[in-house]
Amino acid sequence: MSRISEKVAYLDGLMEGLEIEDAKQKKLFNAIIDALDTIAEELSDHDDAIEELNDSIDEIYDDMDDYDEILYGEDDEDDADEDMDDDFFEVVCPSCGETIYFDEDMLDNPDGLICPNCNEPIEINIADKPDED
Repeated sequence: MSRISEKVAYLDGLMEGLEIEDAKQKKLFNAIIDALDTIAEELSDHDDAIEELNDSIDEIYDDMDDYDEILYGEDDEDDADEDMDDDFFEVVCPSCGETIYFDEDMLDNPDGLICPNCNEPIEINIADKPDED
């Protein structure tokens, strides 16, 4: 039983212990306690659904890790970060100062490089281009 359900049950017992004589007041308090009880049940259902979703997400992440290991022979996220450095060229945007990563294909784009952060063109020196294998 959740803490909220316990408190609603306490209020229900408290109301019964008061022995309210006025039928209208008793009806009102019963309706309030019923509403609180319904809210407590709904919250409990939502908590269960969230826990189920979290379990499913964890399973998906585990599956993705398995696929990464199969596809790339990697079982460590650090290895993936090191590979990213090999595939991308790091540029600091002179307009906004944001560090941006471009791959070689993007460097050969005739339209030039555009900062995704500020949409300003980025000029680079061809000598700065990474060595081709």
